[in-house]
Parts: sequence; C-alpha cells; structure tokens
Amino acid sequence: MGRAPESKPQSSGKIAVALLSDTVGLDAGTERQVVETAKRLDKDRFEVHVVCLEDSVQLRGLSAPVHTAVFPTHSVNSAQGFKQIMAFRKYADRHGIQIAHGYMNKTSLFAVLSSLGTHRIAITSRLNTGYWYTPSLRTMFRLMNLRSDGIMANSLEAKRIAVETERLDPDRVKVVYQGVDMTKFSRGLGDPSAAEKLGVPRNARVVGITANLRPVKDHALFLRAAKIVADEVNDVAFLLVGRGELYDELRAQAAQLGIGDRVFFTQGEGKVMDYLARMSIGCLTSISEGFSNAIMEYMAAGMPVVAIDVGGNRDAIIEGETGFLVPERSPEAFAKPIIRLLRDEPLRTQMGQAGFERCTENFEVQKTIGQLEAYYESLLAKKKR
Repeated sequence: MGRAPESKPQSSGKIAVALLSDTVGLDAGTERQVVETAKRLDKDRFEVHVVCLEDSVQLRGLSAPVHTAVFPTHSVNSAQGFKQIMAFRKYADRHGIQIAHGYMNKTSLFAVLSSLGTHRIAITSRLNTGYWYTPSLRTMFRLMNLRSDGIMANSLEAKRIAVETERLDPDRVKVVYQGVDMTKFSRGLGDPSAAEKLGVPRNARVVGITANLRPVKDHALFLRAAKIVADEVNDVAFLLVGRGELYDELRAQAAQLGIGDRVFFTQGEGKVMDYLARMSIGCLTSISEGFSNAIMEYMAAGMPVVAIDVGGNRDAIIEGETGFLVPERSPEAFAKPIIRLLRDEPLRTQMGQAGFERCTENFEVQKTIGQLEAYYESLLAKKKR
C-alpha cells in the first residue's frame, strides 16, 4: 500500500466517503472534479478521503481535513491489482468508510470489488457517452452493477446510454452535474490583455475553444470551420486554449488552410479565465462529451456557445437561447452560427446573458455539490431501510 493518513480519524458521526480516481495529477475534467468535490463537501457532515492508484503533486497538495491514500495499481485484473484492492478494503474498514465512490473505470471496479461482503455503499460513475467502450468493458459494467448501490452519470445522455447498453433500471442511475466555480469563472473576471502576449491583435474579435489538444475534441473540424468564418469576417481571430499531443499537427493544418496568422495556441500556458475574458464566442467540436466543463465556463463568462450536438451538451445549452447546437459534423454547418453571432452583436449579448443566468441558477458548484451530498445521504438512508 502507498501513502495513507498517519492516524485513524476519530469517530465523529460524520459520513465517511472515499472518492476514488486513477489519478488527480492530470489537468483534465474528471481529475479536477474529484479535487474540487473533496474540497467542497461539507466537512461538518462528511469525512472525506481521496484515494488514487498513483501518486501526484496535486494529491499531495490536498490538505487536512481531506485525507489521502495511494494504492499503486497498473491493472486491476492482476495479482498486484487484487493485492491493492485488499489493501484498500483494510484501509476502508480501518477508517470506517461508508461510501466508496469510483469516478473512473478502474476505480469503479476497485470500489465494487473492495466492498463485496461488506455493508459499504459502492458507487460507480458514467462520466462520458462511452464512444470508446468495448464489448468486454460493457460486460464488466454489467458485472459491477450486480454489486453497485448507486450509479452516477453526469448528463442525461450518459444516463440514457448506460441504461440502454447495460440494461439498467433508469431509477438506478442518478444524474449529478459537475459544477463551475463562479468565483473563478464569471463575467468581469480575468485579464483580456493576456491574449495579446500570444499575438492576438488588440482589435480582433476572438472565437475560442477550450479543450486539450486530443483527437476526441476534433480541433481539426474547428479549424476547417475557422477558415470559412475567416473568409467572411475580416476582424476575427481564433484561440485554442489547451495543451496536447496534436499541437504541431494542428498548427500545420492552420497554415495549410491559410489562416496560420489568425490562429493562436496557448499550449497550456496562462490562466483560462484570462482567455475567456477575451473571447466573443466559445466553441466545442468534440466527437463525444459527458458534461463539458468548457461549456459551463463559457456561459459563466457570459458568452454564447456553439457546440456539436453530442453527449451532455444539450443538458447545458438551450438551443437558440444560450447558444447553438450543431447536429451536423461539417465545417460549413459549424461555421454558420459563428458567422451569424459575429454579425449580430445584440444577439451575441443576449445569448451571453442568458447563458450566464442559466449557469448561475443550475451549475454553480456549491449547488451541484449539494446535489451530490443529498445523493450520498439518500443511498445511506436506503441502505439502512
């Protein structure tokens, strides 16, 4: 077993919950969600443990009253994996863990297997729409479901797919949205001049996409649409906020399209809110999404959203009110609402305001954390009955 708290927390009548994630060391949505959840769960009601399968600076950075532990595991389906599951089981027993909540596939299996033969509540998660799920993985989910007390999805679409492919009773799957911290992402925050350091012209209107440069985000489609927009609108620039292995390929594509001088990359540098403060329109061209942090951040920053109609994007965006959902994966279809918004400033302002209000009412992080807390408490009450 790896690192663990130095001493057993004293019995306090609080609900002891372990949030299990393969890692929290990556700058990605689920990892950030686990960290923020650990920090924000009500410490008067919950005793929080973050349990990972690998160590990281971010995990070590979590401080009391959050407890942390590492159970190094490369493969759950191995002798070493079984040993670590049993080690976590002992840890959970020793610390009185009542709820083991797995956020990723491996840690969902970890939560279920370590809870066999105990009264501990095991929760598994469906945080995407499973476009890469294999038949063997779906079989694993069905087996996990035999022992899972709860299944948490982060969008209605993620729930629908889980229900259909895993043959689940819909009542077993609870949708809990991750939230956005509106003290960090909101209108009026950020330094818009930060984009000038990347070369973005001061007088340009900026169309941006916040997503790490990975194939599933399909930045290539965004750039092909950008070419169409650039041919129609003279004062537009395009900003790709994120880092990833496709940087060189995407930069070369922008040059081949003839818009290399109007496309800018952050390469992961700087603060996201500074770049959002400079954008006029936020975009997302993903092949698959669960529930997008980027879309919530766009709305919190007060801008309209143009996104491909996949996954949980429809949960966040109200078509024609807070932005546009594009059903067709073509550059022409994606460029059309962007051009419309750039040519219609009142509409852009109206949609940005509507998105801000929707984000405030439905996706502010403390509200979504409250929903998760209520979910935990409902499962415990059901278990006692």
